[in-house]
Amino acid sequence: VEPFLAKVIQLYETILVRHGLMLVGPTMAGKTCCYRALAQALTALQAAGVPGHEKVHTAVLNPKSITMGQLYGQFDLNTHEWTDGVLACYMREFAQDTTPDKKWLLFDGPVDAIRIENMNTGEPKWW
Repeated sequence: VEPFLAKVIQLYETILVRHGLMLVGPTMAGKTCCYRALAQALTALQAAGVPGHEKVHTAVLNPKSITMGQLYGQFDLNTHEWTDGVLACYMREFAQDTTPDKKWLLFDGPVDAIRIENMNTGEPKWW
């Protein structure tokens, strides 16, 4: 239990100084449980009226479970219409929420070098 709590505290301390981060480790290492525990703890602290803590809303995606177009959005060459991806829809929903609550958009799944590069550059590579 103590090593797990140490990881939750490390995640909290990292979130205080970073806007985006990545939890990396082998399958079943506790990454998902770590962010869930932290979100629940911060939400409970806010509910208890502890200053400096906000409720946490999460949107969790497995980016490998959908295509790149479904994730980021895509242009239809036949109709010349743009369709937003799931990521854009969640971002819009979170941006429209003006409460001070924390909004965490989480990709929970295997890491793929091309998808990571897409997030870094903002230029999806579709091959």
